[in-house]
Amino acid sequence: MKPLIRMRKVLCLLFLSSLVYSKEPYAYVYLLPFDNIQNDPAVEWIATGLSDMAREEIKNVYGVRVKTKEDLETIMNDRSLMLKQPRGSRNLLVLGKYNRQLDKVHVTIQVVDVANWEEIAKTQVTEVYTQVPDLNKAVGSSVLAMIRPFLPSMPKAKISPYPKYAEKPVAKQRHPVSTQAERIASTLDQQIAELEASMEFLLGANARKKERVKKEVSRFDSGEWSMDFDVDRKMGENPENAGNTQLLSSVLDQLLTNPYDIELQRPEFEYHQDDEQYMTVRFPVVYKLKDKILKDMLTGLPYTGLEQDGSLTVFYFDRTTFNFPNHHVEAIKSGSYRNVPILRIFDKNRNTLIVVADTPEKYWHSRNSSRVLYVPQHQFSPLIDFSVGGWSIQVAMETVDIQAVYEFILPVSEVESLSNVSLKFVNENDLRSFLDPIL
Repeated sequence: MKPLIRMRKVLCLLFLSSLVYSKEPYAYVYLLPFDNIQNDPAVEWIATGLSDMAREEIKNVYGVRVKTKEDLETIMNDRSLMLKQPRGSRNLLVLGKYNRQLDKVHVTIQVVDVANWEEIAKTQVTEVYTQVPDLNKAVGSSVLAMIRPFLPSMPKAKISPYPKYAEKPVAKQRHPVSTQAERIASTLDQQIAELEASMEFLLGANARKKERVKKEVSRFDSGEWSMDFDVDRKMGENPENAGNTQLLSSVLDQLLTNPYDIELQRPEFEYHQDDEQYMTVRFPVVYKLKDKILKDMLTGLPYTGLEQDGSLTVFYFDRTTFNFPNHHVEAIKSGSYRNVPILRIFDKNRNTLIVVADTPEKYWHSRNSSRVLYVPQHQFSPLIDFSVGGWSIQVAMETVDIQAVYEFILPVSEVESLSNVSLKFVNENDLRSFLDPIL
């Protein structure tokens, strides 16, 4: 009886081992989000995009099983799980890191064998920052090329020993009437063309065409090249640039009207030791450009050129990619987009007590008021500037914070009535109509 039981155990083990080893091997690929080694917030969104593109490139490849970070943690906590995988399987970890230098993104990719933690492949990819689809495609193709030598080979298709019998394709023949009609139509077209040519010759149309000189076309005659051109002719808009122009127009609307993010901080109060009836009041204000605008320009606009010098970033847009909207060009040339910050402080009844005009214009520094406390200042400087020419538009942006502090000396009785502070950007052309009624 005991030999029979032993025999059953042996058969069970053989059956289980046959099930394990009969399975086809796989390549388990663990894809992690790429590492932003410079911690640049402007390109942080690329991390998941690169790994997602690599996943899309390899997920349908034969023998590949794409795994996540959680799967890697599971198998690292219990490495015996690799013994339960089909024989010949490989566990591959794909690591990536990237950094941006001006308008280029440099990506480094490594493939590590999880079984022994040896690096088995490494490559680098460099693409232009604005060409995100090309960058994603290059990263996906590189990952596939690196893991391909470690993928299981596809099983060979079985060839049937029996011959295939196929019907011969029946050749289609056109109806004779259709062929004859096509021949007649071709003959008529040829005769009509000959008739038009003879009429042009008789009417002298060809002679007039030769005498007509085309503008902006090079000609060679008597040993010299010449070309006629029209100075008054304006460069036409390219219809293919409509999509890019719409993006540029929406960004310029924000830059020309409301590019700043303002932080009004709690006022500070300081008593005078020599005179307790007066108090110094300070209103801190932080001026900075909106982060979303800079991110949209870096990620959404196919700019022609980019320059960076510390906190200064200059974007170049030319007519090869954009059509320049006329109202934006006129606003930049005339300077009508320039705004001045006006700070107003109110009492509990919403009466204006203090007005601050932060402008460098001498006229407003010479003004005074008997109705309110008027304080001209010059602490704010524009963080964005524009330049436009016939061929390009340049946008210069300074990514710094302006820490302005507006300070006044007030009687203690008036300080107790302060209740609200407001800051508004007023266009330079509308500054007089805005301040005159208040002053």
